[in-house]
Amino acid sequence: MSVLLVAIGTTRARAVCGSADFLLARGVDVGLVTVESEPWRREGLDPRVTLYTLQAGEERHPLARTGRMVRRVSGPLYTKVYSKVYRLLRPYVMWRVTRKQVVRRLDLSAVEQLVICDSHAIPIGWHLAKRHPGLTVGFELDRAPYADRAAAPAGAAPEVSPHTAPSGIDVDA
Repeated sequence: MSVLLVAIGTTRARAVCGSADFLLARGVDVGLVTVESEPWRREGLDPRVTLYTLQAGEERHPLARTGRMVRRVSGPLYTKVYSKVYRLLRPYVMWRVTRKQVVRRLDLSAVEQLVICDSHAIPIGWHLAKRHPGLTVGFELDRAPYADRAAAPAGAAPEVSPHTAPSGIDVDA
């Protein structure tokens, strides 16, 4: 059993870390698909979360390489034209990298929930949901299936991060 979180940026880092801590305390494996790992480590993401980073794959993609070439040849042209074009194409690039690097390494039949944690992750979530129609997909973690699982005793759990308390919309009423 596992939960896969998809967060391209760290805009909702507190909620993502809180959801990961909630799941880890109940013995659920957690994976996070993101661009780079270092910002998440600075935000206090538990080291037990499996990180699937996309940065190296994005840098190798032909569209990103073309952008670097355009920037070297003509700096102002890059900022005026190509950066705007790449911003529109980046969701496609991120999905291609995810499909090549993450989906092949991940057993999606063992994933109980896919949580889309920010707006930039929607295209990746959409493609995964389309490929795996039985997969539960949402914008927030559904905590109900894990509520009856007892959290690990305080002495048995590793050091708890400051993000264990859910934040904002993650709080059940």
